[in-house]
Amino acid sequence: MKASALLGIILLLCGCGETAPPCQNAAQSPVAPSAGCLVVTDRGVLLVRDWTGSVALPGGSVQPGESAHCGAEREVFEETGLRVVAGDVAQRFKNGFQLFWCEVAVTAEPTLHRPFEIRQIIWWQPAEAQFIEWRYPRQGDEIKTLIAGRRAAPGFLVESDRQ
Repeated sequence: MKASALLGIILLLCGCGETAPPCQNAAQSPVAPSAGCLVVTDRGVLLVRDWTGSVALPGGSVQPGESAHCGAEREVFEETGLRVVAGDVAQRFKNGFQLFWCEVAVTAEPTLHRPFEIRQIIWWQPAEAQFIEWRYPRQGDEIKTLIAGRRAAPGFLVESDRQ
């Protein structure tokens, strides 16, 4: 098989053909090495499972010259096909990773864009007592704490409250 044909097949399987939408957040956040989104809807918390079986929030490396907000939005799109808008910082980690509260359209459906990296897209219900193998230790507990704090904040509404 010719090298160019093999490269074409690999690119097709990787889903590299669709470009991420323009960044929706005009606010420039500080530069960060990596960023991701905490997307919480009535369906649950958006998570991705990789091929090792571990689960994490969608996110990854921020490109040179890209803001952390824009990197988070791009990474979520590349991993799940969802167009999100990054808002407030949910948490900054010691390794520089910035986690943002992100909004997604109620009717949006995820699509695998990186089948060699991401095996499954999950809407996780934190109240469920199921075993999850987290990519990062204690991540599930941290997510539950962040969500509880956000819901306790004045003015917080979930989708079902916005009618």
